[in-house]
Amino acid sequence: MEDRQTNRLTESLNIFETIVNNRVFANVSIILFLNKTDLLEEKVKNVNIKDYFPEFTGDPHNLQDVQKFLVECFRNKRREQQQKPLYHHFTTAINTENIRLVFRDVKDTILHDNLKQLMLQ
Repeated sequence: MEDRQTNRLTESLNIFETIVNNRVFANVSIILFLNKTDLLEEKVKNVNIKDYFPEFTGDPHNLQDVQKFLVECFRNKRREQQQKPLYHHFTTAINTENIRLVFRDVKDTILHDNLKQLMLQ
């Protein structure tokens, strides 16, 4: 449920924290899509992220610095860092490359799981 008082990114981080730390997802890999990269790029040009996240230390008008910060914000919401991998992708809704990236990540997860099982046997 959208809260008009809460910044959308903060709201997304809170929802993600609830989901990623649910014990149901303890043994699954997470693929995080950070959509609307085109809008983020425009925001980075015109808005200083430090006004909303004072802990940000990079260049507030550098897209890569902001993206790196955002990924770390989401990663830091995981209580147990040794869990299954967290993959992330910055996307736009019309980007057909997304399917290829998901397939690659799923393949990677299956490979890691199979190797882990082989080592345990």
